[in-house]
This record gives sequence, C-alpha cells and structure tokens, in this order.
Amino acid sequence: MITRNPVAAGYFYPLSPSDLKTTIEKFLRRARVEKEEILGAVVPHAGYIYCGETQAHVYKTLIENPTFIIIGPNHTGMGAEASIMCEGIWKTPLGSCRIDTEIARKILDGSEYLREDLYAHTQEHSIEVQLPWLQYRFGNVKFVPIVIGSNNPEVYKDVGNAIKNAIKATKSIVIASSDFTHYGEVYGYTPIRGGPSKVLRYIESIDMEAARAISDRAPERFLEVVERYKATICGKGAIATMLYALKDDALKGTLLHYSTSYQISRSLDAVVGYAGIIIQ
Repeated sequence: MITRNPVAAGYFYPLSPSDLKTTIEKFLRRARVEKEEILGAVVPHAGYIYCGETQAHVYKTLIENPTFIIIGPNHTGMGAEASIMCEGIWKTPLGSCRIDTEIARKILDGSEYLREDLYAHTQEHSIEVQLPWLQYRFGNVKFVPIVIGSNNPEVYKDVGNAIKNAIKATKSIVIASSDFTHYGEVYGYTPIRGGPSKVLRYIESIDMEAARAISDRAPERFLEVVERYKATICGKGAIATMLYALKDDALKGTLLHYSTSYQISRSLDAVVGYAGIIIQ
C-alpha cells in the first residue's frame, strides 16, 4: 500500500491534531452559510491563517460524504503535465484518507492525457490542505487526487470529460483547489501601482470577473479572462477541468466568500485573492 505522508502540516496548517481541530472549528463557527447539495466547488489552498475563512464557507455547506475528486495545480513542476494517483492512502494529523481506486482507474482509462504518477504528488500541497477539512466533517473520506500542470485547454477538456464519464451515477463532488490573483514583487505581477485601496480594487476586479465566469459554468470565458489580464490564478487548469467535468449537469454557481491575504499580512509585496465558490 502506497502511503503519502503530509508535507504541508506545520506550515500551511497546524501539525498538532488538537490545534488543527481548534483552527477548523473556529473558522466553521464564523461561516454563515446553509448546507447545500453541490456538484463541485472552488476552494483556496493557502495557509489556513490567510484563507481558512474562505475555505470554511465551502466546507460548511457539504451535506454528504461522497468520493471527492480533488484537482490541484502543480506548483513544483514535478511529474507529468496531468497526473493522477489511483491507489494508496494520504495521511494528515487527523488520520488517513484512502484513494477511491475504482473511480480513479475509470478516470485514468478515459483520458488521453492523464498519467498515473506518484512523483507529481509527493511535494504538492494544493490537494493535501483540503483533506483535514473533509476529515473533520466526515471522518476518513475517499478521494481521487489529480494534479494539472499543463497550459493546454485540450488537457482540461480531456480530463474533465474523463471525470464526467467516471462519476456518472455516483455521489462524487469535484473540488478545484486554487487561489486567485497573486499580486506583488514576490510573484512578478504588478500591472498597477498605488496604495492598498487602489491595488486591492484592481485585484478584486479581476477575481470577480473570473468568479462570474466560474459561477456561470463557462470554462472558455474563464480562461479568456485569465488570458486577457495575464491573471496569476495558479489553479486555472484545475478550475477549467472542474467546469468541463460538471458543464452538462450544473445549473448554477454561487460565490460564497471572497478574501485576500492583505487582510492578515497588511503587505502589498505579496497579495493573494481567495474565492470560495460552489457549483450546483
């Protein structure tokens, strides 16, 4: 049995199980949302101190404990351009999550571009940071991890269609793990200069346009927004893939919460936007 040990614990979220539970509970208490039946979601993957409130708004809506298809970006550049793990367990301080091998194999078999690749997942945090939220809500969940490192929209369509066909007649939920605009010298993205109010308005204007395209279930329009602004939305491929997977079944999308890291850091050197969106 393949076991992936956590790499983000103690960095993106607390290493101590009790501290981790306390942190998640604090954010969930603050979230004022109703439980919903959803098909998919966009959830940020930064440190909980920065994006935990936005994450909580999505995870508090969940009613059931199905298999979760979690699609994240490839920050490390390791492995294939579209990578899936089909077996094994992932550990976090809250326990173990088992990969749903049956669904994972169906997705892999239905895709031209996906490759079964452990290497791409070993150091990638974008999927791992979602698991403690699911474990807190539902215990030891089943999931399928997919990492998208490609800039090719054909890859997004292909993998999205493979997911769509594999999860028919299941209760699976597709989660796209992504932060939104990354602004500042740290990220090499400073299309405007100015004080906090000017910069934050600009960041939010891009993020809201992207969020509207996602809520409208329009992957092509979402990618056009990203291209037009050269937007630094790290999980654009994960989001587009999720939208293609749900395009035929989704009826509406809703932006539940938006925030930025500036609310915590008070620094314009590195500002990141976070959007919590559900697809129904």
